Amino acid sequence: MEKKLMLIGNEKGFMVHATVTALEKEDYEVLCVPPDIDEIYRLKKTPDIWILYVEELNEELQKVLTYCKDTVGGRGAFFYLIGNPEDLKEVRKVIPDTLIKRSFERPVNNTDLVKELNHIILIDEVGTVEKSILIVDDDPTMVRMIKNLLSEKYKVYMANSGMNAITLLVKNKVDLILLDYEMPVVDGAQVLEMIRSEPATRDTPVIMLTAKDDKESVMKVLELKPEKYLLKSMPPNKWVTEIDDYFRSVM
Repeated sequence: MEKKLMLIGNEKGFMVHATVTALEKEDYEVLCVPPDIDEIYRLKKTPDIWILYVEELNEELQKVLTYCKDTVGGRGAFFYLIGNPEDLKEVRKVIPDTLIKRSFERPVNNTDLVKELNHIILIDEVGTVEKSILIVDDDPTMVRMIKNLLSEKYKVYMANSGMNAITLLVKNKVDLILLDYEMPVVDGAQVLEMIRSEPATRDTPVIMLTAKDDKESVMKVLELKPEKYLLKSMPPNKWVTEIDDYFRSVM
């Protein structure tokens, strides 16, 4: 993939200009176009990376959002958002989370943005070594949701109970386990204990899943010393970001 991207935003604005400058210093070719649907239509070809810098929600931007929603999925483009929390919330009413690779709040940390884009470029250049993930959760709706979000990038196994998970792990080595803390019969703590007691699986990283975010519940999860924990209530796009960030941190 070329280090080339399209940034939809007003380049005359100080913050947008600063982002463009930061990207160009990292040898990115930045095609900066204003949030004007006619200007975007005039482009003969768009890159594989798109950044939408939201500064003002208006009628013209609504047209741009609709265009992005209708185009990004078919193009397979990596789509990023930059804006304040309130504006990003409004944008997500038009563009589904499944199309958004990641969002950054204004004022954006350009170092983090460059790091994110460099990671995407690196994966494309060297080829993705497919990582495997086991989801352990007794809620079939939750399991399907996570699988649908992650299966585009990762090999995903599923288990609806702790015992099924142990049986699967005997036959399949995985790179990460997403383990529900609250399960009937054999709960997440017991499953984790079994995983840690087996030589073949004791070093497999585990991220705990929990539906409760009160201090007492979180502390019980952290006492098990997982790699991290994830709240089930977080937005769908955050699942992919969190897993990507985890694998990036251990590369």
